[in-house]
Amino acid sequence: MVNNGANYKAACKLLMERIPTLFWTPCAAHCLDFILVDIGKMKVFSKSIARARQVTTFIYWHGRLLDAMREKTRGRDLVRPGVTRFATAFLTLRSLHTHRDALKFLFVSDDWTKSRLAKIEAGKKVHDTILSTEFWNSVKDCNARGSMIVDGDERPAILEVQFCMEYAKKKITENFPTRPKADLLKDILAIIDKRWKDQKDQPLYVAALYLNPNKYFDLKTDDV
Repeated sequence: MVNNGANYKAACKLLMERIPTLFWTPCAAHCLDFILVDIGKMKVFSKSIARARQVTTFIYWHGRLLDAMREKTRGRDLVRPGVTRFATAFLTLRSLHTHRDALKFLFVSDDWTKSRLAKIEAGKKVHDTILSTEFWNSVKDCNARGSMIVDGDERPAILEVQFCMEYAKKKITENFPTRPKADLLKDILAIIDKRWKDQKDQPLYVAALYLNPNKYFDLKTDDV
C-alpha cells in the first residue's frame, strides 16, 4: 500500500509491468478522504459542516464551557477523531446529533445564561445554531447520507475493502427518499464511483473478495 500521489502510482505501475507477481494498492484512507472532500464541498453538506465546526471550536476554546458540556454529556467528547480530517468532520456531525439534547440543555442552563460568553457575538451565533431546528435537521440529513462511508472503528482486511464500499453505497441509497432527492443521491454515488475507480479499482481487491465466498456471495445476493 502506498501514497496515492501520481508519482507513486506511476512508479508502482512500472514495477508491476516489470514484475508480474507484484501487486500494489493505493492507500484506502487517502481514497476515502478524496471522496469525503468532494462530498463535503456539496452545498447540502458544506454549510452543516461549517456550522458544526463553529460550534465545536467555540466550545473547545473555552475551558469552563467545555467542562459544562462534558458534565451534560457524561464525559463524552463531541469531536471524534477519524482516520482523515474529513472523516473526523462527518463523525463529529454524528456525535453532535447523538448529544443534541445535552447541548440544547447546556445552552439554556445557568452555566450558559450567566456566563459572559452568552453576551458576545460568537456566543450568540453558537447559541442560535444549537437551538435551530433547521440545523439539527441538516445534521441528521448529513449523517444519513455521508457517515456510512466512515462508519466503523476497525480497519477492514483487504478482502473486505470492496465489500465495505458496496455496503456503504447500499446503505446510503437506502437512506434516501425515492424521488425528492434522487439527483443528490445520483451525485453522491457518482463521486464515490469516480474516486473509487480512479484509486481502488484494482484486480487485487476483486480477487480477494472472490476467494472469500462469505463476502462475495453476500454481494451477489444483494445484486440479484
